[in-house]
Amino acid sequence: MVRLFEPVIRHIDPLVTLAPTMSPSRAVASAMMLDDPTADQQGPLYCCDALARTASETCRQHERLARLNTLSVAKSELGAAQAMVDNIDLALAECVRDFEKTCATATISDDAGVRQAANAMWLAAREYLRRHSIAEKASRQLTQHDVEKLGDLQLEYELEASALLGLKHAMSTYQKLRPETR
Repeated sequence: MVRLFEPVIRHIDPLVTLAPTMSPSRAVASAMMLDDPTADQQGPLYCCDALARTASETCRQHERLARLNTLSVAKSELGAAQAMVDNIDLALAECVRDFEKTCATATISDDAGVRQAANAMWLAAREYLRRHSIAEKASRQLTQHDVEKLGDLQLEYELEASALLGLKHAMSTYQKLRPETR
C-alpha cells in the first residue's frame, strides 16, 4: 500500500513519456527504430534497396510539388508540400551516406547488373544532392535581380531538374532488377 505524500520511484521510459503526445502508430514506429539494427549491420543490398525506395519517394514528392505549383493552391498547402520535399531530400542524403559507409567495404551483389544499377543510382543521387545544394545556395545569394543573375539561377534550377530526372531513371532501372523495392 502506498501512503499519501510518499514518493513513488519509477523508471521513466522515453517512449512511454512521448506516447501521450504521439499517435499509437508513431510510438510503435519509434520503438521499432530503437530496436532496429543499423543499415551497415543489415548488409549492402539492404542499403541499395533503401536508397531505391527513398529515391522513388524523392521523385514522387518533387512531382507532387510541381503539380501543386501549377494548380495555384493555398500557400499553406504549398508550404507543407515544400517541407515534405525538404524532409525527403534529407532522407535521401542519409541513405547516400549509409550506402557509402556500407558499400565501401562490402560487395553489393554477385549479380553484375544489380551492382551496376546500384552504383548508377548512388551516383545519380549524389549528383542530384549536389545540384540541389548549388541551386539553393545560388537562390539564397541572389540580391540583385538583373537579367544575367536570373539567367544563371534558371540554369542552376534546370540542372537540378535534369539531375532529378537522372535519379528517377537510375532508380527505375534498379527497381526493374529488384522489383521488391517498389
